[in-house]
Amino acid sequence: MITEDSINFLKTTPPFKFLDDSVIKSIAESLSLEFHPQNAFILLQDGPPGESLRVIKKGGVKVYLSNDDEMVIDFKSEGDSFGYLSLISGDKSRANVKAIEDTLCYSIPRETIMEVINREPMFGEYFMKSFFTNYLDKTYREMESKNILFREGEKLLYTTPVKNITTRDAVTASAEISIKEAALTMSQQKISSVLLVDSQGEHAGIITDRDLRDKVVADGIDPSRPATDIMSTDLITVDSGKTCFDALTIMIRHNIHHLIVTEGDRLKGVVTNHDFMLLQGTSPLSLLKNIDRKKSVEELSDVIEKINKTIATLHKEGVKASYILRIITELHDRFIQKAIELIQKDIGKSPSPFAFFVYGAEGRKEETFKAVFRCAIVYGNLKSYSDNKAMQDFCQKLLIHVQKIFAKCSLPLFSSRPLGEKSSIYGDISEWEDRIICALHNNNHIPALKKLLDLRPVYGDSSIADKLKERLYRQIREDKIYSPLLPETESKRMSPIGFFKKLVVDESGEQMEKLDIKSKGILQIVDILRALAIAHDISETSTTERLRMLLKKGVMRDMVDDINSSFEFLLTVLLQSQIIKKETNTEIDNMIETKNLSALERKTLKEVFKIIHRMKVMAKTFFHEKEMVAR
Repeated sequence: MITEDSINFLKTTPPFKFLDDSVIKSIAESLSLEFHPQNAFILLQDGPPGESLRVIKKGGVKVYLSNDDEMVIDFKSEGDSFGYLSLISGDKSRANVKAIEDTLCYSIPRETIMEVINREPMFGEYFMKSFFTNYLDKTYREMESKNILFREGEKLLYTTPVKNITTRDAVTASAEISIKEAALTMSQQKISSVLLVDSQGEHAGIITDRDLRDKVVADGIDPSRPATDIMSTDLITVDSGKTCFDALTIMIRHNIHHLIVTEGDRLKGVVTNHDFMLLQGTSPLSLLKNIDRKKSVEELSDVIEKINKTIATLHKEGVKASYILRIITELHDRFIQKAIELIQKDIGKSPSPFAFFVYGAEGRKEETFKAVFRCAIVYGNLKSYSDNKAMQDFCQKLLIHVQKIFAKCSLPLFSSRPLGEKSSIYGDISEWEDRIICALHNNNHIPALKKLLDLRPVYGDSSIADKLKERLYRQIREDKIYSPLLPETESKRMSPIGFFKKLVVDESGEQMEKLDIKSKGILQIVDILRALAIAHDISETSTTERLRMLLKKGVMRDMVDDINSSFEFLLTVLLQSQIIKKETNTEIDNMIETKNLSALERKTLKEVFKIIHRMKVMAKTFFHEKEMVAR
């Protein structure tokens, strides 16, 4: 019975269906049927090689690597084969293969496969082409660019602990020495910084070669003066176990070129921009310096294009999409900060403290090539009419000038009235609170409202924006207004997976065979996690940070890894598509052409939409139960 069933199955499954009936029959007579329960491992990475080629009759498996994180390579389902490379090489299994549901496999012994390959060369060529060319060459190349695989032994900025590039202990000196003695120590030790310590051995400050150049030589300071006169006392540190990427992000945020590395309470050393350049070959810090050197608004016009080139470069160097977006966020923030600094030289300083904030994807630190800086201003409640009027005039001038800069940088102009004709993008805390709470009850304003709830301050008094966000989140929690924040359930926003588990896309017009991966994928995850974060008093705006904090609170604990991987995959596919469009001078949007996706990508995409569906079900259950308890 098993032979007859297996013959019929193989006759419809490539590459077996291309073989003669007699060959198929001989294969069927040698195979066996295996059952693997859900979550069972079939092959283990670096484990013994497989002794058979397995063809899935029913069920499915996940192929992935285990390094620091789980890195999914492929999902295989009915009719797919696995274990060929391990079978042929005979040395080891190169990946984990795990059943994602109860799975039945036909197991064909190695001897049978080798006999067929010897008799039918095309049979072996099919697997070599399918598995080696498509799977290893194309998939390794694709996944490497998405940070799912890295070249063995390569020191990447985004995976290397900062302690690995801290090649020597930090050099310290007494805080009582002179500037000249500090310079002499740096020269003798061939270092670009020295840490000063007080009489109790505590760190007092740091002197860098830049301090000697800018504060001593340029200003003509007497080198016999105490070294403490030119030292920097704000000592910024990074733990030695953090990645070089984390260290670089800190340096960009604080605009410093030397970072102190600590290991517990002990001083480990100092890393510099030069260390990162040696590690990676290039450094986004050079672009940060380029921004800081700008002396006029007009000079900022080329910054965004340079940032976009950085995106493409980092992507091609194999950097994870979420890491790219984090580094780009830091550069975008500095661009906005520099722009406001230059604008205020023209229009004057603000008459009252304020917070300039971004929202939407930029607020979540998830903006890609299709950069849309959604900006707004919030300030404290002012008592007098004149003070309020002066603040309004300042906000109008500032936002008009920001719009002009965006226009010069070819950036889309942000809406001045996101919540309707009676709204504005500046105002005090009370005005903003009223606008957003009212918008919760107006379906026409929900899309803009969701973006505003991801607000993040980038300039000015951040505590004002934080206070606004805290009030809004508290109001939503107290009024139990969560439903508008969840993904829409209408057909236009439903999962693009059809009844037969096929990817459903538009079938006519200009969008034929295209999928809006942002609205139907990324934003579905964003909406769910935003609502859950607000419900659990989580103030973070980044989707990955929201997920991390939800995990701490025990929410969606069983799905966190799947959600993280799904979100990373969607960002990567979107980023990859936008880079190709930019390089081919095609209009950049959030659509992907599904016909250009590899089989691996299509399978993964379908699994991602299944995970999103599970997220929706769990979120709906959570809020329903929460509502019932409240009653």
